[in-house]
Amino acid sequence: MIDRPRTDLGKFIIGRIEKSGRVFEMLMDPEKAWEAKKIIREEINKRIKEGKKNLRYTVNELLKDPRIDLSLIFERFDVYEDLKRGKRATVGDMEAVFNTTDSMEIGAHILLEGRIQWAKEQREEERQKILKQLITIIAKNAINPQNKKPHPPERIEKAMEQAGVKIDITKSAEEQVDDIVKKIQTVIPIKMEQVKMALKIPASYTAKGYNIVAQYAQIKKEEWQSDGSWVAVVSLPAGLQMELMDKLNKLTHGRVQTKILKS
Repeated sequence: MIDRPRTDLGKFIIGRIEKSGRVFEMLMDPEKAWEAKKIIREEINKRIKEGKKNLRYTVNELLKDPRIDLSLIFERFDVYEDLKRGKRATVGDMEAVFNTTDSMEIGAHILLEGRIQWAKEQREEERQKILKQLITIIAKNAINPQNKKPHPPERIEKAMEQAGVKIDITKSAEEQVDDIVKKIQTVIPIKMEQVKMALKIPASYTAKGYNIVAQYAQIKKEEWQSDGSWVAVVSLPAGLQMELMDKLNKLTHGRVQTKILKS
């Protein structure tokens, strides 16, 4: 067996994906790949906020996304089985796993679904960013069921430390929040609570009002009245209730009508 010479990675990193018992690797620019992953996470976060059922960002969408240029992300479009040893992936393996030998498409799979060996500084920067987002989300959306009050951010962060929570930097804060709340329930009494609310926004404020509501809540029912006003039933985290009402009151100069509904 001939031992191939090892590839010098230089400033590049390895993107790796395992499928059907086979390994595929490609050489990537860490900064360009990092920026692309941020765009993908932002897109998924947008879908979460819009209440869409299908949150998955597909390879086809990635290939067509004008914000992401794969030719800048990958050092070259060569696919390897073992990149450091210079062992290329076979045509048969690529066809069997991806149903294509198009290395750009395989690169999209690696960027979207694979494991990327990020630099230590990048991992820590992203971990801190997601940690802050998680603490903010939980502080706004969760309560102590014993006294119905929110936990302060400092208590949530300490509970995460005590529960040994590990942040996954490949996922957005929104995707991880439910699992993390379950973990810190072993340390402090906490639960995510939803509020159901009926509201009516006068005709002259419906455009801006609708956008504000969509940012904070999931619209369950809606109806346009004959006078042009908008009536809706929405569901939102309990911690965001006062913030939403405050914004709508400021927009409508106190003319918005709201009512908390029983679940």
